[in-house]
Amino acid sequence: MDLRSSEGKGLIGCIAALVLFAVAVYLGITLGPIYYANFNFENGVKTTASRAGARFLNDEQIVSEIMDLARRDEIRIKKEDVTVDRFAGQVHIQVNYAVPVNFIVFEKDLNFEVEASSFIGTL
Repeated sequence: MDLRSSEGKGLIGCIAALVLFAVAVYLGITLGPIYYANFNFENGVKTTASRAGARFLNDEQIVSEIMDLARRDEIRIKKEDVTVDRFAGQVHIQVNYAVPVNFIVFEKDLNFEVEASSFIGTL
């Protein structure tokens, strides 16, 4: 069996391209939903921050809304992962969490940090 024909068509190059394509598809299927959920969660946190500033929510209400957003997007976080600070007329929300991803060969944690802030409304 000849690995390279006279027309320039190589079997090894074709196999390498197929393997790279398969790896790209696998990574897309594995990581795509995780990053999509994080994208939705981050938008929800930003919306919650803007509403918290306008509606005068206390810290417990903000954390509760963040936990509801995480459940909706199927993200597992604990209350300790959510930090709410009030400084200089702003509400700052920070959420740090990790998602374990099991690749075929190894397991890795993807760490995410979501930050949002909003001005606090005045009466």
